[in-house]
Amino acid sequence: MTTSSAEPSVSLPLVELSPDEEYTPMSLGLLVIQPSPFCNINCDYCYLPDRTDKRRMEFEVLDTIMNRVFGSGLVQHPFTILWHAGEPLAVPLQWYEKAFEIINSYPGAKENIQHSFQSNGTLINDKWCEFIKKHNVEIGLSIDGPAHIHDFHRKTRKGEGTHAKAMRGLGFLKKHGIKFGVVSVVSNEALGHADEIYDFYRAHEISGVGLNIEEVEGANTASSLEVQQAEEKIRRFLKQMYLRNKAEGFPIHIREFETARENIVQPEINLHPDGSYANLESEPFSMINVDCFGNFSSFSPELLGQPTEKYTTFNFGNVLSNQIFDATANKVFQHVLSDIENGNKKCADSCEFYSYCGGASPSNKYYENGTFDSSETMHCRSMIQMPMEIVLEDFELDMGLTPDG
Repeated sequence: MTTSSAEPSVSLPLVELSPDEEYTPMSLGLLVIQPSPFCNINCDYCYLPDRTDKRRMEFEVLDTIMNRVFGSGLVQHPFTILWHAGEPLAVPLQWYEKAFEIINSYPGAKENIQHSFQSNGTLINDKWCEFIKKHNVEIGLSIDGPAHIHDFHRKTRKGEGTHAKAMRGLGFLKKHGIKFGVVSVVSNEALGHADEIYDFYRAHEISGVGLNIEEVEGANTASSLEVQQAEEKIRRFLKQMYLRNKAEGFPIHIREFETARENIVQPEINLHPDGSYANLESEPFSMINVDCFGNFSSFSPELLGQPTEKYTTFNFGNVLSNQIFDATANKVFQHVLSDIENGNKKCADSCEFYSYCGGASPSNKYYENGTFDSSETMHCRSMIQMPMEIVLEDFELDMGLTPDG
């Protein structure tokens, strides 16, 4: 799975349960930890605030996080720790050596935790690659495609492009034989260049890709996609990416199309035994997000630390003074959860795609519609509905079920 420290949103792993595996409603799938708010570059579409803050998490806070998590009863299955909400590799490697030592001191942690970094790639070197291999860390790069597209938004604080440094990081991963994926933000500047971006992936042997549309979210209060006929252009972009990939035998695993295909062919992969969709972002405590000061939230990681007038705060407690389940007595948590559940009911009543997403991303609903108690968003139309329609159209064409077939 690929995620990103600089994207408007992150891509979250699904909880995959075998048919005979008991589902525990309160089961942790993803623990998002912010080692530092700092990022060494300055992407203009990033949702994160405080990206110049170089403070980092104290080890006491990290130890308390793990104590709270393992003492909560939420650890029912292996889970992922996503180091996120700032460029994770901007924190010294020595910090992670100590951090992993603390985490691995908990019984079963080393065997049941998958660590994951999503990096802008500019700081990757031989030593980082050695660390990644030593600890079997999943690594993804945030690269938007060729330099002229990537550098349009992904700049240093001096306004310089970052593509060359990101590609250097990619080269180090290849040198060390480390598998990686790529997350690309689809901005207005990318929409007319589907073929060029696809050729870029192929030329650099990139075999796993996640596509994130540029979103209005958090600190990113405007999107380049707020233009006329944007969704029609997005559809053309996605369809061309799919057709190019199909013509070559699907050498690239494009997350959005792979998820759509799974939902059609093997829906049980992404469903709980009760038939509900396994959506970490809508289920309380399936995902826990903790900032570098110990404040924690649930649901979408894009909410953590963000200002909000409607809900007063998205922080539901602090690990230094609260147990995880203390959040259930928090009136803000109750308000957010109630609105998310009501919004999901609206989706279930109005959208034919509900069974393929379980209500989509709460943060997108909040930032696009002003409330969690809402349904359709541009994000779900672009990243869930369109890929599903494109894959279904292709299946029907192959089976001769189209009107012209």
